[in-house]
Amino acid sequence: MYQSILRAITACLLLSFNLCFTQSTEVLKNLQRDFTSITDEYLNINPEATGVMSSVHFPNHPIWKYNLGYVGREKQKRLTGNELFIAASITKTFVAACILQLEEEGLLSIDDKVIKYIDADTMKMLTAFKGKSYKKKVTIKHLLNHTSGIVDYLNNGQVHLDAYTNRPTKNYSLQERLNFAILHGKAAVKMGKYHYSNTNYILLGLIAEHVENNTIANIVQERIIIPLGLKNTSLNPSSKSSTKMFKGYYKDWDLTTFTLEFNKMNPAGGILTNVDDLRLFAKALFEGRLFRSPATLNKMLEFQAGYGLGVMLFEKSKKTGRVFGHSGFDPGYTTYLIYLEDLDTTIITVINQSELRVKMPAFLVVKLVAAIKKAL
Repeated sequence: MYQSILRAITACLLLSFNLCFTQSTEVLKNLQRDFTSITDEYLNINPEATGVMSSVHFPNHPIWKYNLGYVGREKQKRLTGNELFIAASITKTFVAACILQLEEEGLLSIDDKVIKYIDADTMKMLTAFKGKSYKKKVTIKHLLNHTSGIVDYLNNGQVHLDAYTNRPTKNYSLQERLNFAILHGKAAVKMGKYHYSNTNYILLGLIAEHVENNTIANIVQERIIIPLGLKNTSLNPSSKSSTKMFKGYYKDWDLTTFTLEFNKMNPAGGILTNVDDLRLFAKALFEGRLFRSPATLNKMLEFQAGYGLGVMLFEKSKKTGRVFGHSGFDPGYTTYLIYLEDLDTTIITVINQSELRVKMPAFLVVKLVAAIKKAL
């Protein structure tokens, strides 16, 4: 009964949303003009970046895409909107969807203890906290929603810095990534408390590989990329892909090749994609088309401390409903995938500067959502 009422309310909201823009072409034109102005402002306040790409897709309306600036500092090529980039932690949403598919197929349960798949000694070191280990209690769900307490293997960027300085073209295995966390020797916080950690998704990658007897890149390829026809997306891209990429920077350091190579096969942040593919993925996922049952998507969107299962909750609004998705911060790129639930509207943004150097990273998506609310 509740689900029927909810669907009816959502249908009414979508109808009023579409009528708003169908009845007034001028409203839509003004909104698109606002989008353009907001995107221009975002690049203006971030002069260390060379460009920004943004996209908004309303249901039953043409996709709005806007590309401002250049592919790189050479300023030889203007952005077309088709350039590739590393979407960083948005990868977690892809991996979480795969884990939930595996659960639907009865191949695992998110309530399974991680120790069922990862050796006891490793889990003992990763979950040690104040003289106690939670190795027998941490579940797959704890990994998905970042409540395992396990330390982030990137160590506040130190792993990136060391890799860039000493091994800039090295590809890291999942075990090598996990070893960085093991070297830390203990958990960051007590199990059950929210603590965002890339190590959680390294472990999920290892679990998926164990269950499927396949690489995490192939699992994502076969479960998401091929079914959705994402022709510009890969978790194990060729090194030649760098020639098609939106160049990523930290200050004036060109990190494009480093970020590509460092993130190959990385289930916590390695997906190479473009704006169009991310939009298609978000729409398919949040419309429930990647799952057999609506209950699975509902489970994914059960938020604790603002985080679900591979999904971030950004805000709730009477006009838009829940606004969720994921951010992606990696050397050279600041990316957002946003979905406005009640309006079935998708927003994608990317700027080619590291989040640590970007002024107000969420400025663009916050302003775009605000403009939509104002127009309703």
